[in-house]
Amino acid sequence: MKICNKILQIGLLSAALGSLFGCSVARRLQRQQATAGLAQLTRAERQERQQDSRPQVVKLQRDSNTFFLAPVDTLADGERVMALQIEQVTVVAKARTIPERNGRVTLDFIVTLPKALLGRSRSVVITPVLHKPDESVALEDLVIRGGRFSLLQERDYWQYETYVERFRPDTVGREAAFNRFVKFPYPEDVRLDSLVEGRSTVTYYYSQAIKTDETSKKMLVTLQGQVLAVDDSAYSLPPSDTLSYVVSSMISFVDTMPRYRIKVIDKFVTVEDRNYIQFFVGDTRVVDTLGDNRRQLDKITSLMRRIVEQQEFYVDTITLTAASSPEGAYAFNERLSQGRAEALKRYLVRRYGRSIDTMLTVQWVAEDWPELMTRIRTDREIVNRDAILELIAEEKNPDRREQAIRQRFPKDYDYIHAMIYPQLRAVNFRYNLRRKGMVKDTIHTTELNTVYARGVELLQKRKYAKALYILNDYNDRNTVVAHLSMDHNERALELLATLPKDAVTEYLRAIACSRLGRKEEGRRHFLEACRLDGRMEYRGNLDPEITELLKQ
Repeated sequence: MKICNKILQIGLLSAALGSLFGCSVARRLQRQQATAGLAQLTRAERQERQQDSRPQVVKLQRDSNTFFLAPVDTLADGERVMALQIEQVTVVAKARTIPERNGRVTLDFIVTLPKALLGRSRSVVITPVLHKPDESVALEDLVIRGGRFSLLQERDYWQYETYVERFRPDTVGREAAFNRFVKFPYPEDVRLDSLVEGRSTVTYYYSQAIKTDETSKKMLVTLQGQVLAVDDSAYSLPPSDTLSYVVSSMISFVDTMPRYRIKVIDKFVTVEDRNYIQFFVGDTRVVDTLGDNRRQLDKITSLMRRIVEQQEFYVDTITLTAASSPEGAYAFNERLSQGRAEALKRYLVRRYGRSIDTMLTVQWVAEDWPELMTRIRTDREIVNRDAILELIAEEKNPDRREQAIRQRFPKDYDYIHAMIYPQLRAVNFRYNLRRKGMVKDTIHTTELNTVYARGVELLQKRKYAKALYILNDYNDRNTVVAHLSMDHNERALELLATLPKDAVTEYLRAIACSRLGRKEEGRRHFLEACRLDGRMEYRGNLDPEITELLKQ
């Protein structure tokens, strides 16, 4: 009971404080008319700011006024929001050209807030917004909270933890209690950028890594802001001016010239087709209603019609070869294969027409032992695979060979007889074609390498890993660009050493050396690139990696 009374007393006291401070905060802010601003630094100003950097901190204290730095995702539900122009917030970008690394860039700028804006009883929320052609993306928030605001958070959490310890509610009860007692939850993470306190300002160095895409040649950033007071009132800052970032990437060096490959065109072409026609045991008649024969026969005649009637080739010959499986006597199987081959030819002549009679040649194989050995060699279900293959190679008589397998390896034989023998009863067609109007046996011509073109397209869309998967075998300038874009600088230097020397390769060497800390070597390559092409000097002035390289 004492704990509950204590919580109630603290709650009433905080409500009174919130009313007292909230009203004074609101009235004081309403008298301000300044607008939030956004500006870029000159190079000299940027270097001066960078020299004044302080150690990273997440809390600062001055004259009993404490400010806490933390990010949040959203403000509390149910807040009262009203538009208001407040004390000026100055935002300065540290760099206008930013380098890309492994498909990402780091956006950074400086936010300077007057201490009068912060006060002790309110929280300032700054939200950078990245504008893309088809969407706007809110980046991670920056929040700086006054000392009393933070004390209010501590009190709320103390009330919640005391309640849980006293009444031990279940999960649902804990969630309800948290929503009841904690008005402003702590953020889960804390930004670790530099926070610097001046005499009248607080300066925050903001940076965040952003994934690039094909629209990221130029990035635009604006700021949105809110001030949240302990009385739940919130005041919106007008949108800021726009920061403009130019992304310095390697894709400007992509070689877009199409690549061709040599294609060999042959005068003589062969088409092979394997089919499985079922016959009654010991019979040679073609029965189209037996098993899958209808579909197989339709497949044969359809392919034959397409080949014979096409206009690009002459059909010199069509060879039909029928084969049997090894069970039974070899002599009988040979007569059976011959009879089935001739019967199938007669069937095709009747179905397709007399025009193929003269070009269709019939052959037969009594028992297709080579095909049997190939299938045994690749079938993991056969336990004695090696021994059976050795037996087939040693025994020259086909009848004794088949009988020996059946006697020595009965289980394997049963499997072979059931699963592999049916695949040996096949009919193979071989179409020998000759290209019309062609005198030489072969002609060499060029055709566009569409695979390489796809790799270049992916590179230009900043899909570097997929592009490198395609371009890695070519070892050319585009392969180098893909490696540099993924920060594979050592590998890029190795490839550059094998390429012809020109302004672009020298510039790329300078970039790789800059990243690896080899400044002297990098400077030599950059100066050589400028000597070979004066435009490289202008490009280098816009490239922060070259700027870093040229620092003394």
